[in-house]
Amino acid sequence: MSDRDTFGPRLRSERERRGITLATIASVTKVSAELWDGLERNDFSRWPSGVFARAFVRDYARAIGLDGDELVDEFCRLFPVGDRRASRLIQAQAALIGHQLDYAESGGVPPQGDRRTASRTGDARASRAVYGPRVLAAGIDASCTLGLSACAHLLLAAPFWTAAGVFSLLYFATTTVAFARTPGNRIVEALVQRMPALFAIQDRRRATV
Repeated sequence: MSDRDTFGPRLRSERERRGITLATIASVTKVSAELWDGLERNDFSRWPSGVFARAFVRDYARAIGLDGDELVDEFCRLFPVGDRRASRLIQAQAALIGHQLDYAESGGVPPQGDRRTASRTGDARASRAVYGPRVLAAGIDASCTLGLSACAHLLLAAPFWTAAGVFSLLYFATTTVAFARTPGNRIVEALVQRMPALFAIQDRRRATV
């Protein structure tokens, strides 16, 4: 298969490997999960073109922790929908027929303020959406191991931290072999799938409008 054919499926595999759902990406980017599903299937029939397509790809990369510039470059090379030459072609055609072009590839730059501020805000929201579920999963797993250790300490009079070390090794080894992931990860994944609103990152600027 060509690089073009494997582009979307590779992204889906990377997203799933990192334990991130389409619902989470949609809540972070405010772009429908259907469009992200189309990206992972190389189906751009409902996608915008030019700068907006590139902005979407960059947002997807940030949401799953990939390098945005590298992914946009690959996307533009493989799919004309994101071709950076679109603006120059449109302007050249307008000049050829003497048309006054009212067009600019703004890329969604905010009307006020520094675009770098908006970029940093988006990065922070994406980071919270990615790491928030991981922190919750780690907290669940830590609670389980500490709870088992406390029971062993009370019932068997075993030193608490010795029991904690033993139960931690057994807990992670057993659950990884049996389920390929820890109970904390499985619980959080189920919560994200069934109640994505719990993990949605609200945009305070929109909330104040």
